Amino acid sequence: MGIFSFPRLVSAHSLMLFIAHVYSLNYDESSALLALKAYISPESQNVLANNWTTATSVCNWIGVICGGQPQRVVALSLSSMGLDGTLPPIGTTPSALGSITSLKKIDLSYNKLSGSIASTIFNLSSLQIIDLSHNLLAGNLPADMANRLPELKELYLSGNQLYGQIPSSLFNCRQLKVVSVSSNSFTGNISINLGNLTMLKDLDLSTNNFEGRIPSSIGNCSSLKTINFSENNLEGAVPSEIGLFLPNLLELQLRGNKLPGTIPSSIANASKLTLLDLADNSFTGPIPMTIGSLKNLQKLDLGHNQLSSESYTPESSFINSLTNNGNLRRIVLSGNPLDTVLPMSIGNLSTSLEYLELINCKLKGSIPAEVGSLGSLISLKLGNNALTGVIPDTIGHLENLQSLQLQGNKLQGFILYDLCLLGRMFELFLGGNELSGSIPECLSNLTALRNLSLSSNRLTSTIPSSLWSLVDILAINLSSNSLQGSLPSGIGDLKALVEIDLSNNQLSGHIPVSIENLKNLVYLSFAVNRLHGPIPEILGWAVALEFLDLSRNNLSGVIPKSLEKLHYLIYFNVSFNQLEGEIPGAGSFANFTAQSYYKALCGAARLQVRHCRTGNRSWKTLLTKILLPEIASICTLSLIYRVIQHWAIKHCLEKENDPLLKTNRTILYQEIELATDGFSESNLLGTGSYGSVYKGTMKEEKNVAIKVFNLNLERGLRSFQVESNLLTKVGHCNLVKLMSSCCDDDFRALVLEYMPNGTLDKWLYTHNYFLNLLQRLDIMIEVASAMSYLHSKLILHCDLKPSNVLLDEDMVARVSDFSIAKLLDGRDAAVQTMTMATIGYMAPEYGSRGIVSDDGNIHWKEAHR
Repeated sequence: MGIFSFPRLVSAHSLMLFIAHVYSLNYDESSALLALKAYISPESQNVLANNWTTATSVCNWIGVICGGQPQRVVALSLSSMGLDGTLPPIGTTPSALGSITSLKKIDLSYNKLSGSIASTIFNLSSLQIIDLSHNLLAGNLPADMANRLPELKELYLSGNQLYGQIPSSLFNCRQLKVVSVSSNSFTGNISINLGNLTMLKDLDLSTNNFEGRIPSSIGNCSSLKTINFSENNLEGAVPSEIGLFLPNLLELQLRGNKLPGTIPSSIANASKLTLLDLADNSFTGPIPMTIGSLKNLQKLDLGHNQLSSESYTPESSFINSLTNNGNLRRIVLSGNPLDTVLPMSIGNLSTSLEYLELINCKLKGSIPAEVGSLGSLISLKLGNNALTGVIPDTIGHLENLQSLQLQGNKLQGFILYDLCLLGRMFELFLGGNELSGSIPECLSNLTALRNLSLSSNRLTSTIPSSLWSLVDILAINLSSNSLQGSLPSGIGDLKALVEIDLSNNQLSGHIPVSIENLKNLVYLSFAVNRLHGPIPEILGWAVALEFLDLSRNNLSGVIPKSLEKLHYLIYFNVSFNQLEGEIPGAGSFANFTAQSYYKALCGAARLQVRHCRTGNRSWKTLLTKILLPEIASICTLSLIYRVIQHWAIKHCLEKENDPLLKTNRTILYQEIELATDGFSESNLLGTGSYGSVYKGTMKEEKNVAIKVFNLNLERGLRSFQVESNLLTKVGHCNLVKLMSSCCDDDFRALVLEYMPNGTLDKWLYTHNYFLNLLQRLDIMIEVASAMSYLHSKLILHCDLKPSNVLLDEDMVARVSDFSIAKLLDGRDAAVQTMTMATIGYMAPEYGSRGIVSDDGNIHWKEAHR
């Protein structure tokens, strides 16, 4: 017995020591995890509160994974548990996470954790997988990541608030296989050290602020399967190495950058590609035909670039080359000037094709009937092109079609019955074509329809009553057709309706009171029809309304006070009806301007309507207290005119020497180019005989008008010299003010005051604008004041017309355009010259004999009295 007792005693002793050691280790780990629990907000820790306790083994805690012998904590998985708090700093005390030396993986993704991360789990050198994605974490990444995390293989930080540059040391973590840091605010260039990560398989840097070029060193990462650099500020050509040296690449996403130049044909060498997304960049040139050799390609998105078709013959077009891609499920080429026709071979595209989108591609010709062979199509979008002919009836074969967008073309013919066979149709856009006939009754078969637009066609007849049976539809736009008949009460059955636009038709009858049922309605326009009767009081129950336009009908009665309850209303127009009574003033009505009302209404002075009078008055009272004073005021109008004109001229003359009127300076071409955003068409205010006028923003002023003269025209330079010379000599409150000028090489421009209310021409001759009597009188006085001042300076305008009278923010008139003005020599009251003014506005003696004088402007005043 004694021979064997000693070894047994040693074994028992070792076992006890081992058990004590394990207990000590587990105690340290539980203490560390409880310390983590302490940093979680009590309101969000319910999942841990009753589970993470010392009453049970740490390996039984939720989210804790143990492994090895003895059992140690190797992973912590607490994803999507609603945890709200911060990460504890890593220290050396037993209560810190740093004591869990066997931890390989930590997953705290999809929680609400906040605070900085630099001094937290990035000090756990044993970690191989870190997933902190989709939290509220902020701050920079630690600079020495390779030293801190020598075994790191997967890093997920997407969807946080991290910023700064990605530390170059990260690219020394040579075991890295996954880097996902999308949807943060990282900046700087993508490091050329990226090529060190030869084991990298997935790289996602999307939706950040990275800039510079894509490093060619990426070709060293031969194991890469996915690259996502979308939504950054990357520039420079796409490296050919992406196609040449990445044989395992499955997904390449570069959308939403500033990448220029041509798409390298070498991309086709990445033969395993299933997804290629280069949309929203600045690529130019033809689309490489070699893309058609990517047999595994499933999704192709090249939308919104400046790409062209490689050939002008349908048989050799780019679309024809894609017929070899038997796995294609999505093709998006929208927003590229392809300027081609759709080939008949479109029917040979992949039988798996679900999305075909070529909106705004300058397509011409007709829609091939062969499109009906694409039986898997879910979405067919060919809108905003120049397609002609009829809608092919073969589209009715596309039983899976949910979206059909053919708007903004030149399609003719009828709306086919075949479209009613598409029972899964979700949205149907046929607006902006030349379709005729009636709206088919059978559209009521499309019970899945949520958005219907047939606007701006030549549709006639009545709106079919069956249309109102689409009880789940969200938006209907039938505007700008020739539809007749009345609005049925069935419109109130569309309780899910959010938008309805029936404007610019020939609809008659009353607005149905059943409209009260449309509680979700946000947009309503019945404008420009023949509706009559009152505005229903019950319309105030459509509490979600933001846009309401009932203008240009024959509506009568008052504006219901119930509309004051429409608290979300931001646009309201009932002008050009037969309404009367007081305009409501509460709620959103406090924000509407005079453009919302016209005719027979009364209200606040700011709305430019008559003042509301209360109480009953006899006809004698009305005659003596209202009509007679108004008649008397009209009789004295010319006397008032003379007095005000004299005052206005004197007032403006006192300002002639105001130093604010002498701010003229010379500026450079570059300043003007910058102010107009490169002479963008969106800033073009108008064009004239000798140049164009742009809206611009200068450093020292807010908005200005920049008149650019066309020096290629015979009188372009002369007009600039005349106008700049005269405007530097005059100063009057009813003349447009010259701010600065530019004489830079072969470029001439004047920088003038910006007039936000545009030209008098617009206010006189367009139906959306109107002037009341007082405004017209003010403008006449102000123009006369300007003319009187100019004549006192011996200056003849020679081309006075409504389009040369501008209105500032206070509707004060400013005379402009002195490009053909004349300066008398002081001896003659008239001069003879070549006739160049506008026909219809020039004085007879000027048009017939070329004689201009200060009497010539009277003709304009008589014409616009």
